[in-house]
Amino acid sequence: MMHHYLRTTRVAALFAFLLLFVFIVPFHAYGQAGKSCLFKVTSSKSTVYLLGSVHVMQESAYPLSGAIEGALQKSSDVIFEVHLGEMDSPKAQEVIMQKSFFTDGNTLRKVLKPATYRKLEEAMQPLGLNAAQLDQLKPWSVAMALVMFKMNQLGYSPEAGVDRYIYGKAVAASKKVSGLETIEWQLGLLDGLDMAQQDMLVSQTLDDFTDMVKTVEEMMTAWKNGDVNKIEQMIAGSFQAYPDLYDTLFSQRNKRWLSKVEDLLAQRKTSFVVVGVGHLVGRDSLVDLLRRKGYTVEQL
Repeated sequence: MMHHYLRTTRVAALFAFLLLFVFIVPFHAYGQAGKSCLFKVTSSKSTVYLLGSVHVMQESAYPLSGAIEGALQKSSDVIFEVHLGEMDSPKAQEVIMQKSFFTDGNTLRKVLKPATYRKLEEAMQPLGLNAAQLDQLKPWSVAMALVMFKMNQLGYSPEAGVDRYIYGKAVAASKKVSGLETIEWQLGLLDGLDMAQQDMLVSQTLDDFTDMVKTVEEMMTAWKNGDVNKIEQMIAGSFQAYPDLYDTLFSQRNKRWLSKVEDLLAQRKTSFVVVGVGHLVGRDSLVDLLRRKGYTVEQL
């Protein structure tokens, strides 16, 4: 059943959307009436805004919606999954290299299924590349690189991502900036996927490479309209055969983040938290956990 779902929903884009935290938004995604993926959480003392993050964007997307811009302006603290100010540090770059590349003598050719590696070789030729050039990269990193390459071709850039935009405004306004996780911890989640899961990511990314944008735009229609039920449905279906993976990447992280959000709600200030939208929908999401704790949560 899972393999049927993967074929019919273009899992490459979906996993880029969910696991690799890559979100692609058409230039007209903002400034429209209706709901968004911004939530307002209130306690007796304070307010915390939760925004489903968008990491890859076109410059023409800005400014953001009035609700998002207004919530950011009201907030004294801005919290990301990872502190963006630390991403470009030598230490962070060292961690990325350690997690993304083989250091144990393995190669991409050795760990991928022969059929998957052949697909990779065939896909690289029209791009003027050789699969052997990627041989030291781990499969999850190759899948991410393929997605990013395609998005760059289409004019989307991480430098124009909403996270970067919000970070720039937060720093300019002298707001306090922090992260829920370290880059090492976050990349460790992807690096910790077993080779069968990583092989699947590469194989399906290659299968859906040419149609990836259509699929992501379909998902982003739900995102820009704040259709959290549709997003939840897509996530639940894609992880139906991988409950342990969902638990690792979403449920357990949400539970760890819950205490940090509650710490913010116990203080007399307004905070703005940016996380992947997959963490805000469904059972055991941050929104669900906060509501079950008795907090008022409103989708804006």
